[in-house]
Amino acid sequence: MAVKAAAKRKSGRTEELNVGWQPGERVLHGLLLDAILKDNPIPLAYRMNYIANFYVGPLVAMMEKSFKLTRSEWIVLFCLTRQPRLNAQQISIVTGRPKTSIAGAVKLLQKKGLITRKTDIADSRARVLHLSDSGQRIYTAIIGSFIEREKAMLQTLDPGERRELGRLFGKIIAAADAWAKPY
Repeated sequence: MAVKAAAKRKSGRTEELNVGWQPGERVLHGLLLDAILKDNPIPLAYRMNYIANFYVGPLVAMMEKSFKLTRSEWIVLFCLTRQPRLNAQQISIVTGRPKTSIAGAVKLLQKKGLITRKTDIADSRARVLHLSDSGQRIYTAIIGSFIEREKAMLQTLDPGERRELGRLFGKIIAAADAWAKPY
């Protein structure tokens, strides 16, 4: 079945062109992705980025709409639930996110009452961040969506493949000193 499309010429007239069969959105996506991946000079990095973008993008959009929380703010909350008493510089270093992005998120989270900044007991010159009860509640409300999305993303892998993928990522992360430089 031919699809007709309208084309506007320089004269301003519209004429119909017979452009033939057009693939559906899913087929077109597959064709375009295959073309981008073919002979790609960064095949693994591109694939990791592709996966990360489609994993986190919808979650960030949901957080912004439902919780008025940015990606950087989420990163700070997430880190503080995993390791309390970090400072902004440590969060920047461990996440690879720009210092300015994390510092801005810290200020916003303090304004919102989701974190506090206190003097470090071990070093009175340092100030460390703490999750407030409100921050913990928002984290709890959001983390389930991340868990479910990860399950959906990995459902194509069997348990052994998931363990192997985790092991391989762990190996890459363990060697980060050789390639991961702060920016």
